[in-house]
Amino acid sequence: MGPRDVGADLYLRLSVDREGKTAIERQEADCRAWAARHGLLVRQVHVDRGRSGYKSVTRKGFEAAGRAVTSGVVRTLIVWKLDRLSRKGTAEVGPLLDAFDLIGGRLVSVMDDLDSSRPGDRLAMASLSEWARAEAEIRGERIRHAKRYLRSRGRWIGGQPPYGLRIDAESGQLTPDPETAVYARLIADEALSGRPLVKIARLLNEHEIAAPRGGLWQVGSLSQLLRAPAFAGLLPETETVWDEKRDCRRYTGVVRPYLDPQTGQPVVAGEGIITLEEQQRIVAELGSRTRLRSDGLKRPARGPAHLLTGLLFCAVEGCGTRMSRNGTSYVCQGVRLGHTCPGARAMATSVEAAVAAALLSRHPEMVARWEEGDVPQKRALLSEVVERVWVARATGRGRRFEPEKRLRVVWADEGDTGERTDRCDWLEPCQSAHVSVLPNSWAKVAGSTQGARNSAWRSSAAGS
Repeated sequence: MGPRDVGADLYLRLSVDREGKTAIERQEADCRAWAARHGLLVRQVHVDRGRSGYKSVTRKGFEAAGRAVTSGVVRTLIVWKLDRLSRKGTAEVGPLLDAFDLIGGRLVSVMDDLDSSRPGDRLAMASLSEWARAEAEIRGERIRHAKRYLRSRGRWIGGQPPYGLRIDAESGQLTPDPETAVYARLIADEALSGRPLVKIARLLNEHEIAAPRGGLWQVGSLSQLLRAPAFAGLLPETETVWDEKRDCRRYTGVVRPYLDPQTGQPVVAGEGIITLEEQQRIVAELGSRTRLRSDGLKRPARGPAHLLTGLLFCAVEGCGTRMSRNGTSYVCQGVRLGHTCPGARAMATSVEAAVAAALLSRHPEMVARWEEGDVPQKRALLSEVVERVWVARATGRGRRFEPEKRLRVVWADEGDTGERTDRCDWLEPCQSAHVSVLPNSWAKVAGSTQGARNSAWRSSAAGS
């Protein structure tokens, strides 16, 4: 008798793997005891935890256990009960038994006391496998009926609610979590203000506010939270599509509001963190930051990364070309493209500070928004009131940047005459708005305002 004849593999499965459950361990103990009584040595244990035996899902343990017998490594496969092997009926169990018979293998079900190598037991296995399939179908129908009933009454049907919410034990509906709702609302407020998700995540992590499942916040977890229907108090539903290969429906991972079959309207599942209108604004804002590629994948929609991109123009006579950021300076694109223009060039920090000074001198009501804003928000403020900024070429190398001599801001309410000369009479707003007489924070165009906003988070949370 060779190793193949005395060796056996075990296959164990548990549909729902909850903490504290010992079903897998009990299955293994009974199977090992059977093997010992019959003089078999257990070679390997194949396990599928949290895997359905009825649904069309990948079961690596099941596949490996079948290969162990069909490849001739072992002769015997032991399962605790036949429904642990499969709940798909003879469609799955039948071909497996046929494959075992061809190479002289066998399937043993301990609790059913069945051995496929014994006369008559294969027929019993076929019958039990069909009963297991019917039982799974009946259970599935009961669960679907219960879910429809709960959904029609706006009850939560299971799963973890979004961050900031919990399930009320009496009503079974969503209600704010007293410990995390305040932070969830602050996340929503920051998103509504247009703050990038990466900065919101950084703010949460700096204050050591744990993510829903522990660890650090990520852009993906924030995006998922803000888009979740339940975050707006609506009952969610995971979208399914028909899988041609598996001949069944499968979940796509896309979560959308559940629609009442009779009214076609979303079903309210309790109190959310934000309103539906607020969520629509957030989703629209997030959508504007991505673009759909030709291959169907979404990628970030990158806007201008620098403050004055698209606003600066070369004032050299006969040029008028836009200027773009190149390293630490804004440079005439005519020069970069090999044109004949000698090209205007200005240090980025100097010209950005000068334009900011002119803007805030003319519109002091924008100071607060400017100091709190990031580059896209500051660009939005500039676009409201600035038509363009002409930049003259420096008269010599090594000279200190003098905005009153080199910049001319064209305000939106004044229009542009289109005149460009090497010797310009610059507008009064630039002459009266030297950077040196303004608060330093005004001149720090790209400076961080994180500290002031961080303190607001903690004080807001403490006062809630």
